[in-house]
Amino acid sequence: MSIPSLLALPSAKPAHHVLVSLKQSASLHLRSLAVLSVLSFNLAYALSPARARHPYLLWTSLVAGLAAASDLIPAESLPSLHQDDVNGETVEKAVKSSQTLEQVRATIGFAGFAMAVIGIWGDGA
Repeated sequence: MSIPSLLALPSAKPAHHVLVSLKQSASLHLRSLAVLSVLSFNLAYALSPARARHPYLLWTSLVAGLAAASDLIPAESLPSLHQDDVNGETVEKAVKSSQTLEQVRATIGFAGFAMAVIGIWGDGA
């Protein structure tokens, strides 16, 4: 389910439940992929011979880490999943702030991808 379609749900309670579970799932996947990316780029830099140690590997690793660190930015606070009274306006604000955070994350991720592609292209691979 995409974030904007949460606003079309009939009541706030299911939208709140889906938003919380979506954020937890996305955070888990983002962190695991970011750790994998950071480790891969750093390992490639550390294990490459001195003439092949290009700084784009470190810069790309840094950008991948920044994308994961954007997950640590405090977002709109939501009530607990077990709470019965969920306000629709609070959920709508949380959905919009989550959408903005995902757009920032995607922009940072694209910058890292572009850096990696340009770095590999400059390597002559």
